[in-house]
Amino acid sequence: MPIDTIQQQNEEGGSMAYLKELKVTFTRKRVDDDLLSKPVESAQQVYELFKDMQDETKEKVVVLHLNPQLEILSYEVASMGTAHHAVLEPVEIYRNAMLARASSLVVVHNHPSGTCKPSNADLAVALRLSELGKLHDMILQDFIIIGFGEFYSFRDHGRF
Repeated sequence: MPIDTIQQQNEEGGSMAYLKELKVTFTRKRVDDDLLSKPVESAQQVYELFKDMQDETKEKVVVLHLNPQLEILSYEVASMGTAHHAVLEPVEIYRNAMLARASSLVVVHNHPSGTCKPSNADLAVALRLSELGKLHDMILQDFIIIGFGEFYSFRDHGRF
């Protein structure tokens, strides 16, 4: 996230002060328009949008920012890790979602091993994200793990 520095003149002393503006940029992903023309209502729909993550050789975490109608406002690649793990800071996830003016979010994560069974780390971070979502009134709609040709939805498995 680039930070622009804007110089401002201090009226009293004439010294320079600096104001930092945080700019969040989002990349675009080419997807089937039919998948975006309706609210995100299922893990299957999210899987169809991001199933190409099954081919990644490193763990990747993508966050979907949703409006009140559960339509996708934007998405961000929140983390790129190694073949075995990705570092994910829940506070950063919610900070960027707030900047995007999201009402709720969905986290999508891949396992390069091909299995979509949640690890202990997945369980811990999903719980923390869910807790933060309740605190900030920005609900985590789902935490989805993508494997080879399959996915695991925390919501579908009653974890939320």
